[in-house]
Amino acid sequence: MDIDNSLLKFTIRQGRKSEHSVEEIEQMMPSLPLNCPLSPYRQMASFDWRDLKLVIEGEQVIKFRNRIFRTLENDPLFQRSPVEELTREQKREITFKRLKRLMEYNLLPDDEFIQNPLLTQQLYNALGQYDWSLSAKQFLAREFVTISLRGAGSSRHLAILDQMLSFEAIGCFALTELSHGSNTKAMGTRADFDVNTQEFILNTPNFESTKVWSGNMGQTATHAVTFAQLYVNDRNHGLSAFIVPIRDPKTLLPYPGVIIGDMGPKIGLNGLDNGFASFKNYRISKSYLMNRTGDIDSSGDYVTTIKDKKHRTGITLGTLSMGRVGILSISVANMRTAITIGIRYSAARRQFGPRSNPTIEWPVIEYQMQQWRLFPYLSATYVLDIFCQSFLRDFLNFQVAVLFGTSSPSLAELGQEIHAVACAAKPISGWLCRDTIQECREACGGHGYLAASRLGELRDDHDANNTYEGDNNVLQMQTSNFLIGKYQKYISEQRNGNGNVNGNGNGNDVSNDILDDLIVADNNNNDFKSQMGSIEFLNDVDNNVKQLRYTNGEDVCNMDFILRTYRFLVSYLLLRSVDKLDCELKISMGDLFVARSNSQVYYCRSLSFAFIEHFIMLRYSKFLNEELADDVPMAIRQVLQRMGILYGLWSLDAHSSILYEGGYYDGHDANRSIRTTILQLCELIKPDAVSIVDAIAPPDFILNSVLGYADGDIYRHIYQAMTMNTKTFERAEWWRDFTNDKPAVASLEPIDNNNHQNENIDQQQQQQQAKL
Repeated sequence: MDIDNSLLKFTIRQGRKSEHSVEEIEQMMPSLPLNCPLSPYRQMASFDWRDLKLVIEGEQVIKFRNRIFRTLENDPLFQRSPVEELTREQKREITFKRLKRLMEYNLLPDDEFIQNPLLTQQLYNALGQYDWSLSAKQFLAREFVTISLRGAGSSRHLAILDQMLSFEAIGCFALTELSHGSNTKAMGTRADFDVNTQEFILNTPNFESTKVWSGNMGQTATHAVTFAQLYVNDRNHGLSAFIVPIRDPKTLLPYPGVIIGDMGPKIGLNGLDNGFASFKNYRISKSYLMNRTGDIDSSGDYVTTIKDKKHRTGITLGTLSMGRVGILSISVANMRTAITIGIRYSAARRQFGPRSNPTIEWPVIEYQMQQWRLFPYLSATYVLDIFCQSFLRDFLNFQVAVLFGTSSPSLAELGQEIHAVACAAKPISGWLCRDTIQECREACGGHGYLAASRLGELRDDHDANNTYEGDNNVLQMQTSNFLIGKYQKYISEQRNGNGNVNGNGNGNDVSNDILDDLIVADNNNNDFKSQMGSIEFLNDVDNNVKQLRYTNGEDVCNMDFILRTYRFLVSYLLLRSVDKLDCELKISMGDLFVARSNSQVYYCRSLSFAFIEHFIMLRYSKFLNEELADDVPMAIRQVLQRMGILYGLWSLDAHSSILYEGGYYDGHDANRSIRTTILQLCELIKPDAVSIVDAIAPPDFILNSVLGYADGDIYRHIYQAMTMNTKTFERAEWWRDFTNDKPAVASLEPIDNNNHQNENIDQQQQQQQAKL
């Protein structure tokens, strides 16, 4: 393999070091409030929350996040209240002012970035936990566009890059069109090359080809990374990226030939100005083409540096995964925030109690139902966090290889594997986060409906993650295509190599032409190999289905059982999906588009998500077995193990019908054992739950939730929020509408359906007569 994965290796995770003084620990992780409603649970925890925080985040990340949080908290420009109500224009203005202030702070200096590029994602997650509009605006204006210029551009774009970094220009990303998002081949924006003037002419052929949903474009962006079909002498060379000036930086007015507008109010993220744009004979210099993989030569011909189309596709797919990898990380950050609010509220809120002692009310976290509702999401937060950290390392190693100009087959293979994993990881994390927020919102009862709980804001801001960078249900098809393509190529090479087919037994496969569309060439290896290790277990796909079984009475409370069950599940779903696709190909007379479309529900879709769940558990198991230092306290190991097993069993429980169908389960013992173990794990996690969220909770200033503050004094904070509203005790401005202007009750006749239809007929007849 050509990829140097040593650039960002996993590090051994350590707890508290012997050289850490009490003062250093206190400075890094200040003590939480004493003698408060949450104190009983903190006292009964089996570990110190600070030891867990050190293991999960590490000293460097903790100090880096502290720097960000303390900087924001001590700057008056970033002050806010859980009950503040801003108009959309006010949100836009304050977000922009805060963006300018962030440029002044330089929160991530270059030397720290070079030492640890993973801090970039920590920066944007920390900003997002404060305000996702601000985080998105900075990321789009700075990182996304500059990374695009560095990855897809060349030295001729350095001047624009410098303008972005010095805030002389603001960027945005313009890919999606009004009528097309996922189907990039059908996008209509054109860039025709004029050989005589050495310019591109941008045109939007119809209103359906208008670029939409571009963050920063609505009011502030001066440049847009714009994707258009590149034409030379009426020959289409495919979708290409251009860095297009769209506004005059001195006036923020659009250039002639560019029409820009604002998308208007959205469900969430209203501090970010999403916009639309269209072009009419808008000329830009040839130099604005981002030319890392393709350019126009001096003769006016299109040339490309990567001749092998499949290798170019693999590298492109990996590079375009940046947004999806980012959404995985965003989802984890939102889960951290939501589950902190939900658990702390549940530990502080008391309702009812045993009849034996009616004077005592139980905290609602003591109820099994509350534990069953929240603790699987608490476990999912930790498991996904560990997976996200490891996957981000893989992606950054790939990005570094691309930036250094590597174009080997192994890089293309890695790019395709990253693409396949990201296309399933983004949906599963987005949906898990959505469900975490909603369950926490409902678990907090009526108080969770207060805006001051922040759960509504989290839900609305997160909602976009489930549709941008690809609709989740559409996106996962890329993952099943990858798996089926790999499997079919493996079977084909087995047959061509020795005539012995170890497939699903029916000898049917997809044609070689179709296979070529599904996968990048893999150096003629005739087995399942991948650089990230996501598919190696499929070498034994037949044996996995034929031999792996649950044995009645076996212990399900261990990681080996979970991984073994997932090996069966993914293998079984792969064979079912291959058979289904083959059947649909015959029915559709070889139409792959129709066949794939009719193979998703219960087949390929289930395959994609079982695959990613297995890979997540595989990485978490590696974390437990290989990444924890010897001095990590046993109590920390135990709680991490319990959360991993709880998440794994909870996820498997959703697949029980398939496991019974495939013969892995037989009888009621397996299902009962898994569900009993889930409830037992919830009970075991309960004493530690508050300390588990303490280890991942942001400071109160960042959390900004009256239900989730570290002191657990929920009723005082709720009451303060109610009484702090600007017009809480004021009479309504329209009070005279009641006192002076009484309605004449029952004085108006409602519109009857028959009369309404007769009136419409009369109006139509009158219009026709008028025309005559």
